[in-house]
Amino acid sequence: MDSNQKLTYTNDEGLEVKTSQFLRNRGSCCRTSCLHCPYGFTLKNNDITFRDVEAQEIKLAQTIMDESAGKQEETSSIAASLMGSAFGAPKKKVNSIQINDENYHNYAFATLKEVVFGLIEKGPNQARKLYLREHFKEQGLDIDFINSTI
Repeated sequence: MDSNQKLTYTNDEGLEVKTSQFLRNRGSCCRTSCLHCPYGFTLKNNDITFRDVEAQEIKLAQTIMDESAGKQEETSSIAASLMGSAFGAPKKKVNSIQINDENYHNYAFATLKEVVFGLIEKGPNQARKLYLREHFKEQGLDIDFINSTI
């Protein structure tokens, strides 16, 4: 197991939560709708809901976006490092999107079991982009899955 993959974390309420890696290590689904179920049981049996970002939640929305963008950059860093050694170091990507008082209406929080797992950029009839929180990245949640629930 990668030393960066944690088996538990403490949520905002101070409770210990088992991660997808912990649940995967058990080897099978317990069918109790664990928040981070890597077997799809929770996603099949609990609705994903969306709620608009409110003005007082801009900071949380920006944090989710920035963390998600940073993790996307990290996953490609090995390839970038190899290419950089051959062709020169790549320029570091910076999240240029800023959520503010004028555009926060274009975003909504995605929730599972009343827990915010990500942020979507709203389009006319579907989500344009999905930004996932770190602990939800190994559950099959992607833009296509999200749009299938809208």
